[in-house]
Amino acid sequence: MTMKSEIILKHLINNISNIEEIQSIGISGIIEPIPKAGEGDIDIFIYCDEIPKLDVRKTIVNQMGDLLQEVRINVFEGGHWGSGDFALINGVETWLMYFTVGGTLNDIQSILNGNCPDRLDNYYYPVGRCAMLKDINVLYDKNDFLCSLKKRLADYPDELSNQLAKHHLAELEDIEDLERAVARKDVLFYHFALDLAMDHYFQALFAINKRYFPSRKRTLQFIGSFHTKPRDCEEHLLEVIRLGASSESINASYELWSKLITELRYLYQRKIDI
Repeated sequence: MTMKSEIILKHLINNISNIEEIQSIGISGIIEPIPKAGEGDIDIFIYCDEIPKLDVRKTIVNQMGDLLQEVRINVFEGGHWGSGDFALINGVETWLMYFTVGGTLNDIQSILNGNCPDRLDNYYYPVGRCAMLKDINVLYDKNDFLCSLKKRLADYPDELSNQLAKHHLAELEDIEDLERAVARKDVLFYHFALDLAMDHYFQALFAINKRYFPSRKRTLQFIGSFHTKPRDCEEHLLEVIRLGASSESINASYELWSKLITELRYLYQRKIDI
């Protein structure tokens, strides 16, 4: 009989927590129920004084025996996602991502200072790391590193809100590609330019509402909970995309998009004037 994924995960977390260098372990997203194979993955964030050596990490996962169907050590190293190992738990992709405590604190401080306003490579949003840590499910926290970080991130800094909103609203002033696409009625080029513009729009909107922008996933769901947004924002965003799918209605799409930007600028200006 196959052991439940929840039990295997708990056993794996317990093994990792026994490594001397480990300070804290957390999991992003919902802990239970664990997704079924093909429906999602498990992202485990592990914070350490120093990244454990490869042989130590390999020994830990090997202790799981047949409970893990596949194991790969050091699939990636360094960068935004730390040093990563891979395992399969009942067919579910599970990522063990190791970070140093010191490096994490430096990164978060830089993000909160407004030094990382833009999306980076591989669709990594620096402020999204704040979103993840703010809501991370703490599984192990030897010296309260994760709990204290969650408290620190609970209040979105006013200065960060202003910096990000100003930055992304300024980026929305670059309309050259959009106007060229509309003039040519080039639907595919229009959607390319529109996607880039929407990325800045979403980040400005989230900043104005003092919410860490996590990623492009579930964007409409988040916007639905915002108090400060253009009227019928979600419906109009979908309409912009729908109208932009035809050369005959591309002008109407751009007009509606321009209206959304104008309204967002007005809301931001009203906010800072209060």
